Amino acid sequence: MDAAAQTGAGEHVGGAKPAEMRRVALVIGNANYVKGNALANPINDATDICNALQRLKFEVLCYYDVPNRRAFMQHIHDFQVRLGRGVAGVFYYAGHGVQVGRENYLIPTQANIVKKQDIEDQTVSFGYIMDALEQGQSDFNLVVLDACRDNPFRGFTRAMTRGLAPLTEAPAGSIVLYATAANERAFDGSGRNSPFAKHMLANIGRPGIPIEQLIKDVSRGVQDETFREEGHRQTPFSYGSFTGEFCFAGCAVPVSAATAAQLKSREEEMERLRREKAQLEAQIASRNEQSNSGKEKSRKEPPPATPGTPKADIPAAF
Repeated sequence: MDAAAQTGAGEHVGGAKPAEMRRVALVIGNANYVKGNALANPINDATDICNALQRLKFEVLCYYDVPNRRAFMQHIHDFQVRLGRGVAGVFYYAGHGVQVGRENYLIPTQANIVKKQDIEDQTVSFGYIMDALEQGQSDFNLVVLDACRDNPFRGFTRAMTRGLAPLTEAPAGSIVLYATAANERAFDGSGRNSPFAKHMLANIGRPGIPIEQLIKDVSRGVQDETFREEGHRQTPFSYGSFTGEFCFAGCAVPVSAATAAQLKSREEEMERLRREKAQLEAQIASRNEQSNSGKEKSRKEPPPATPGTPKADIPAAF
């Protein structure tokens, strides 16, 4: 079933700063494949990512088990028309994806792939998605693909290569994040979420974390967990040409209550010292004024006569 989109109101404040960008996201989770291997977690992953992005003030379009190429492309179009200057766009896909001829394709749930032509007719190429984002002209785009599971079509393997193909370039202002390295397999996981989605969810709500640091933290968590649980490191890999700044939960560094109390106490102490300084300066100025006034008065008054000094005799005129 192609679920109706869930939308959440996003903030729109003009300007070029990433923290002020309007935020738009398209999230798709495909799990119940009719002709291929069903997956356990993409619906959970997409649902949880959608909810997390809504809490972070994204306008979110969320779809589950998109059945065919036409519906998939319509969702991409609906996402594209919401992009533009002053917008940060996020596309998150969890489900099956395949590599054929060094091109990546995302697979709708009702696709029936028995020959190479079916790939082109029934799936959506990653190039199509990247073209749509480039035409959208957003200030920042993040594309996340948790789509490197095992080949879903066991009967058709001749033209397929394991995992997703590496990218040669990403559009300006974009970052593309694979759940694992090119030509490698990603684990679906045994819990509610895939290892990749689990660590994305654990990090996107952290304030003050730039996107580059978030990717490092997610990668570290995924590698540690998969090595511990599977005996093999799944290593997320990113491609990008973004030179700006973007933080899912805002780029301001959070301040603890204790630190905030200390800062307030310091500000109050500084204010007290400023008042004391002003009072002291006023006292000094007043004393200087009194001293200068006394000196000026002394210069203007004649000196008093010396007591006991006889007056000089003045001869009488005859």
